[in-house]
Amino acid sequence: MTGLGSLVRLALRRNRWFYLAWVLALTAVVPLTAAAYEQIVDPGNADLLIATMTNNPTMRAMLGPPVDLTSAGGFTVWRVGTFAAAMAGIMAVLGVVRSTRAEEEDGRTELLRSGATGRHAPLAAGVLVALLACAVLGLAVAASMSAVGEPVPGSVAFGAGLTLVGATFVGVGAVAAQLTASARTAKGLGLWTLAAAYTLRAVADGSTDEGVRELAWGSPVQWMALTRPYADERWWVLALPAVTAMVLLALAVALETRRDHGAGLWAARRGRPEAVASLATPGALVRRLQRGQVVGWTVGLLLFALAMGSLSTAFDDMLEQVPQLRLIFQRMGGGAEQLVDAFFVAMLSIVAVLAAVVAVQLFSRLSAEEERGHAELLLSTGTTRTRLLGAYLLVAGLAPALLLVAVGAVMALNQARTTGDWGVVAQVAGAGAALAPGGLLVLGIAVLLHGWAPRLAWLSWVVIAWSLAMVWVGAALDLPEWLTELTPWSPLPQLPVEDMDWPVVLGMAGLAALLLALGAVGYRRRDITGT
Repeated sequence: MTGLGSLVRLALRRNRWFYLAWVLALTAVVPLTAAAYEQIVDPGNADLLIATMTNNPTMRAMLGPPVDLTSAGGFTVWRVGTFAAAMAGIMAVLGVVRSTRAEEEDGRTELLRSGATGRHAPLAAGVLVALLACAVLGLAVAASMSAVGEPVPGSVAFGAGLTLVGATFVGVGAVAAQLTASARTAKGLGLWTLAAAYTLRAVADGSTDEGVRELAWGSPVQWMALTRPYADERWWVLALPAVTAMVLLALAVALETRRDHGAGLWAARRGRPEAVASLATPGALVRRLQRGQVVGWTVGLLLFALAMGSLSTAFDDMLEQVPQLRLIFQRMGGGAEQLVDAFFVAMLSIVAVLAAVVAVQLFSRLSAEEERGHAELLLSTGTTRTRLLGAYLLVAGLAPALLLVAVGAVMALNQARTTGDWGVVAQVAGAGAALAPGGLLVLGIAVLLHGWAPRLAWLSWVVIAWSLAMVWVGAALDLPEWLTELTPWSPLPQLPVEDMDWPVVLGMAGLAALLLALGAVGYRRRDITGT
C-alpha cells in the first residue's frame, strides 16, 4: 500500500465536486420530505393510509410496504428511503469506477505506478474515498433528520442504513472494475446489478405470496428499510450490508492480483479485421457506439411505463379515501380534476426529465471521445467538425424524443384495454411528444456549453437535477409555483389536461435550435481537447 495517503488525497481532489453534488442533493430530499409530513398525511388517518397502501400491490412495488406512517420519520423512510438508498448505490458505483477503472483506462494510473506506488494502492484509494462519501451521506441524513425533531435512534438507523447500502455498491463497483477493461462497461455492469436488486425488491414487495415477499431480504437496496428506522429498529439487519461490502471488497482485491494492468478478467471481444461497409461514415460509427446505451434506456423506460400504466385504472379507488395524496397527484398533474389525467401528466413529467438525461448522456460521449484523442483521429480524415457534431446530435436529439412518445403510448395501453377507448394511446403519446422540446432545450444548453465553455458542461446537469427535484418532490412539498415552474418543461402544454399550444411548442423548439446552432459555431472555432 505504498503511496496510499497521497493517492487518497489525489482522489479526493479529483472527485470532490462529484461526491459533494450527490451528497447535498440526497441530503436535501430527506429532511424536506419529513418537514412536509403534516401537509401530506393527516396523522389521524395514518392507519387508513397504511391499510390502503398495504393492500395495493403496485404501491408496495413502487415504494415498499409502509411500516409506520404515524410519524414524519417513518413516512420519510417509506416515501423516499428506498429511492435514497438506490441513489446512494448509483453514486457509489459511478464514483468507484470513476476513481479506478476510468483512471486506468485513461493512462493516469500507469503514470502513478511508475513511481513508488503499491499494486493495490490505486484501488484502495478509490474505494476509501467512495466509502468516505457514503459515510458523510449517512451522517448528514442522520443529523438533518434529528434536526427536524425525529428520534435520534431512528435517524442513526436511517443514516447507517444508507451508508452501508452505499458501501455494498462500492464493493459491486470495485468488482466490476476488475472484470472489464472499459469504464463504460464497468459502470453498466454495476448499474445493471443495482437495477436487478431494485427489481427483485419491487417483485417481492408487490407480491401477495408471503414466500415471494421473503425474497426482499436478498435485495441490498431494501436492507436499509428492513432495519425499520423509527419503528422499533432492528439493528442486526445492518450486518447484512456490512458483511456483503467486506466480502465484495476482498473479492475485488483478489481479482486485481489475477489480471494485467490495463486489462480486465473478461477478455475484450475481438472485432472484425475490417469494418463493414455500413460503418464507413461518422454517423454509422456514432450510432454503433451509442447503441448499447439507447437499448438499455429503452428497455428500462418501457418497463417503467408498463409498471406505471398498470396503476392508471386503480387510482381513483385507491386515493378516494386519502384526500392528501389525491391533492398531491392533482398538483403534479397540472390541477386536473380527473385523477387518471393527472396521473399521466405526472408520470410523463418525470419521464421527460429522464429523456433529457438520455440526451445529455448520449451527447457527452463526444466529450469523452475528444479527451481520449479518438475524435482528433477521426477529424484528421475527411470528416468535418460540423458533420461529426451533427452525427452526435442526430442520435442525442432523436432517440430521447422517440422514447418519450413510445413511453406515453405504452403507459396508456392498460387504460385503453380496460375502457375500450384505444384513442387514449395516441392521446398520451402525443402528450409525450409535446414535452420533447424541453429536452431539446436542455440538449441545446449542453451543446452551447460544449462549443464555447467545455469546462462548464456540468451546468447542463444542474438544470436536469433541479428539474427532477421539482417534478419529484416539488408538488408533494407544495413549493411556491414560481419555484416549481423554473424548468424547461413548465411553459409547455400538459396534455391531456391542457389544450395544445402550438406557438409555445414551436417557440421552445426554435429556441433549442438556436442554442444548437450557436453551440455548433463555437465547436467549429475552438481547439479540440485531445489527450
